[in-house]
Amino acid sequence: MNKFLTASVFSLSAALATVASAPAHAASLSFTKLPGITGGSPANTAVYYADLSGITFDITSISIKDGGGSGSSAPGQFSGFDLDAIKFSRTLATSAADVNALPGLNVFNFVSGTVFAPGSQNAPVDPALFGTSGDAVNNAIATLGSFDGNSTTGISANGFVSLGVNGSLAFNLTSPVSVGSTPLYLYIGEVGDNGEVAGGDITISGGPAVPEPTTLAGLALAAAGLGYARRRRGGTA
Repeated sequence: MNKFLTASVFSLSAALATVASAPAHAASLSFTKLPGITGGSPANTAVYYADLSGITFDITSISIKDGGGSGSSAPGQFSGFDLDAIKFSRTLATSAADVNALPGLNVFNFVSGTVFAPGSQNAPVDPALFGTSGDAVNNAIATLGSFDGNSTTGISANGFVSLGVNGSLAFNLTSPVSVGSTPLYLYIGEVGDNGEVAGGDITISGGPAVPEPTTLAGLALAAAGLGYARRRRGGTA
């Protein structure tokens, strides 16, 4: 086996070892929809909350994955789950209109604390998903700390990020969040009120958010294959 291939296989093994050592503390959440809507102009953001009172570990990251259904998704840059905002609070809102005024926990870094894996776009395809730049969240557009999305695919669209079909967005929190004896709720804003929260997968974890394991493994395999092809063309073993 040539040295390049050996190194590439070692990289793959290291990537898989990293995946295998992922934290055991994780939970998939179920959400309840609040009555009414909120958002910018036009306002059509549905707000869902998860009661985290049963969580026994410190939360250090959150992951949101699009459910993969493309039938009801908008085309191009607006494909997939459209996230208006995300928020932790120890206060339970009674309606979607109340969520912005709730006291929240200051544990999000929406500029450098996100891990984004863009999904595919429904045709016609645009250069980038809405609210992103260079395959990263552009929070100047997404404004994920405020439930203020303009629910439109027109030129006035603002205040949210589109994940793409099968895309995901994870948040590494700036400090661990402990449930303790005080109630804790996680709020999610879904632009368009079309059931994407119910169709997606939202999880919390006691470990850091990392790029998708399949991406890591795929890169290592591609590197191994490329090295092998180069050696074959060069006629050396």
